[in-house]
Amino acid sequence: MMKKTHLILSVALISLVLVMSASAEAFAQSEATNTTRTPIQHVIMIMLENHSFDNIYGVFPTDNGTINNPIVDNMTVPINLLQLHPAPTEDGVTIHAVPAGTYWTADPNEGYSEYHTDWNHGQMNGFVSASGSQSMTYFDQNQLAIEWDWAEEYGIGDKYFSTLLTETDPNRVASLAGFAPISSDEGPPPYIPVNESIFGELSHYGVSWGYYVLSPSPSIFPLDYFGGIGQYSSHIKSWPQFFNELKGGGFPSVSWIMATGGGTSNVYDQHPSSNMTVGELWVNNIINGVMNSKYWNSSVIFITYDEWGGYYDQVPPPVVDGVQLGGRVPLIVVSPYAKEDYVSNTILNHDSQIAFVDYNWGLPALNQFVADTNLPLDFFDFNQPYSGGNLVRSPLPLSNSTGYPIQPQMPFVELPYSRSGSSSVTLASLGAPIYTLRDTSYTPFYQSTYAVIIVAVALLAALLAVSILRKKRMAHGTSGRERP
Repeated sequence: MMKKTHLILSVALISLVLVMSASAEAFAQSEATNTTRTPIQHVIMIMLENHSFDNIYGVFPTDNGTINNPIVDNMTVPINLLQLHPAPTEDGVTIHAVPAGTYWTADPNEGYSEYHTDWNHGQMNGFVSASGSQSMTYFDQNQLAIEWDWAEEYGIGDKYFSTLLTETDPNRVASLAGFAPISSDEGPPPYIPVNESIFGELSHYGVSWGYYVLSPSPSIFPLDYFGGIGQYSSHIKSWPQFFNELKGGGFPSVSWIMATGGGTSNVYDQHPSSNMTVGELWVNNIINGVMNSKYWNSSVIFITYDEWGGYYDQVPPPVVDGVQLGGRVPLIVVSPYAKEDYVSNTILNHDSQIAFVDYNWGLPALNQFVADTNLPLDFFDFNQPYSGGNLVRSPLPLSNSTGYPIQPQMPFVELPYSRSGSSSVTLASLGAPIYTLRDTSYTPFYQSTYAVIIVAVALLAALLAVSILRKKRMAHGTSGRERP
């Protein structure tokens, strides 16, 4: 009877898996690949390094009240330092602006334990003791005029968080796989099967993609965390190829262009203590390249930071789907469909971008966490035309010497939408199936702790055997030779 029950349960479980797989396949085949749910046919993702929201947009848009300009006076104010009076102080260190003419700060202390002390169970008051006094700083338009201009002309999220409360490696891996098998900057191993990543999902359903770095190779960080990534080596390309494809055609549907990994040594990714302007101009060159291409009218560019880097931020990260999110970081959304001067209050994280890709191409959610994370849909206006009758905004390239603020592309008073808001739409709420039902990772035996122990024991045994043999020979007085 017990065996029969087990057989019935096994058949039922196999049937359930087959039904779920068929459901996912049908969902994708009916809605995915060459068609999109929105007018956006090209998603471009840029992830910079180690800055909190308050470190970049802490006093946006008014420079703490010192800018006297009617444009600024009418701009949307996100949740930032302007609402805090007096300014936050820890251990006698008050948060303060980086002086005009200075474009960098010392690197705050980083690490899993340091970030958890910064966070202090949501009290957000351990920065000085853990990350150092350099954590209590913020930039303004004196260093980041163009970055502030993007926020003025397009959309930013003021409740966008790194996916995990830890360092760079886990957050970048999670942004591509929906989870990370590591808790700090360690490895690989372990590895994630590449076919369980967004790369594998896109390839499975025929959605073109490219990953662009300075010096392309499947062994670059963080691609080296994905076992089998070599089979997709033709998708790993250089920065010049990115711009050539923008100009000549063949630009993929989904792309990542990264200043981290591929031999850049933190020159362009704004990792402290790099010059912030260098990274800002690098991103501006990419945005201008897209704007000057035939792909502008069908594109969105997501710009964010992998984690907060130990810099002060006031907003405690929430828990989503049982996962404690990491520190709040900027998200900038640039698109002809992006709302102007918009601040999104939607709770988002790095996997919201992957969720948008899955949503846009009608794919199953990459995994359960991606299914349960909010979509960044409120950033976009796909339906309401502006006063001139246009729905698509024309490109607005910025020169490297552009100051802040700039004249709004559309008069604020004529915008057909609110300039702040939120949404709670998820792939799960839309009934999307799951692509990866169980997140897995692996460590090859030869790279495992067991292998190290076995090799170490074998070496010790060999050394011991040699030592014993040598002692025996010495005891016989032969030293390896016959007696006379």
